[in-house]
Amino acid sequence: MIRTSTVAFVCALCCVTAVAQDGTGWGTGEIHSPNQEAEPNLAKINALQNAVADAWQKMALTQRRAVFVSARPESYGVYEERNSTIFKAGEKLITYVEPIGYTWTANADGTYNYGIFVDFLVKQSDGKVLGGQEKLLKFAKRSRVRNQELMLVLTLSLGAVEPGEYLVEYTLHDDQSKKESKFTQNFTIQ
Repeated sequence: MIRTSTVAFVCALCCVTAVAQDGTGWGTGEIHSPNQEAEPNLAKINALQNAVADAWQKMALTQRRAVFVSARPESYGVYEERNSTIFKAGEKLITYVEPIGYTWTANADGTYNYGIFVDFLVKQSDGKVLGGQEKLLKFAKRSRVRNQELMLVLTLSLGAVEPGEYLVEYTLHDDQSKKESKFTQNFTIQ
């Protein structure tokens, strides 16, 4: 489903490019009212967004990005990826995550509920579990639109962990369905 929507969007972009290149429309000196073409274009964009949202509902919960970052991100997509997975003893591990495929549940008032909760386990490189926590983070919202730009910031303070190779395994749970997704991050404590 996503590929079909993407193909439709790419085809729409190709048509716009072809119009721009053949000299009709853009750059011909014709003056168009800003609202003259707004409605058809807005309708197309809304249709494409609805197609993406419909495909989104059917897909598995996963994450578009899950990276260590050097500082707490300012907002969605605004982060500085950390250059290394080597941390000093006592240094916080900050992970930026963009979950996708979570479920929106429609309410009678036209709003939607959605949310994610996160569990984690810290393991040694041999798989031995050192610790963890269920529901480290619980995020739940109500919105008038089916929001698709959601970021999670997961911060771990490991305290007195011995130097060595480790991994953290996160499990994301969809608050509105039984969907879940796991990802791991390897890291080293010096």
